[in-house]
Amino acid sequence: MTYQPALSDLCSDCGTSIEPHAGDMRCPTCFERYLFDIDAGFLESYRKFGCRARLIVAETCLRGLVVDTPEHRKVLAMTILEQYVQSMNDLAGLFAAFQHRAERPIIQSFLEYRLDAQSATEFFETVRSLSDVEILRTLGLPLPGEAANAQLTRDDGYQLAVAVYHLTQDLRKATQQGEVAALALAQLAGTTGAAVLANDATWLNGEASGLSPDQVAMIVLDSKRRGIYVQGLTADEGAMGQVVDAVDTVTRAASNLIYAYLQAHDL
Repeated sequence: MTYQPALSDLCSDCGTSIEPHAGDMRCPTCFERYLFDIDAGFLESYRKFGCRARLIVAETCLRGLVVDTPEHRKVLAMTILEQYVQSMNDLAGLFAAFQHRAERPIIQSFLEYRLDAQSATEFFETVRSLSDVEILRTLGLPLPGEAANAQLTRDDGYQLAVAVYHLTQDLRKATQQGEVAALALAQLAGTTGAAVLANDATWLNGEASGLSPDQVAMIVLDSKRRGIYVQGLTADEGAMGQVVDAVDTVTRAASNLIYAYLQAHDL
């Protein structure tokens, strides 16, 4: 007797036999095709809302620093720092996704991207080692002169040229501190989600020596070394203003990258 696959064992798009499942499910080929098809819609949606969300939160917290209590100021400062880390994760993820756009859907590469020591260092070093021309080529973008002469309206061509010019400048600015900054960023990306914030850490029996009264204590359990890791983070308004400026730079780079790609490829 020949086995006849149940309806639920078939790809919901092409009807190919796949593993048993409940509800609609695509085979790997159809799923990849589907993701490629929605790349443009995802990018446009993310550019208009998602990539600006980090900046909106950071700016709101910075305004709150001026009037809030010292304890609350420390919470707001940590939130600002988290927005910076997450915005850098997003920019590095977009950069990597555009680099591999021919091999994998952009949305898949972006959503699966995680900032760690290796990926952060690769992102920083790639930007720093490539010329502006090479950066634009690897991202599939035209040079400013090519953008102005593209098959677009005069205004659209000009806007595209401006976007790719500012993109390279902001990528340089976001990665200008080099490998040390990349590793610090990766460390924060790996710890902020599991960290505990404290107004001070004097109860740690000397583990938090060196923390000043205006700093937030970010406390992480290091199980491998059987100890407590404490990072002092300043809540100073001026320092947090610089972090918000960095979030603005990263947000602008992500927005220009997406805008330029969609315009250049007319997706």
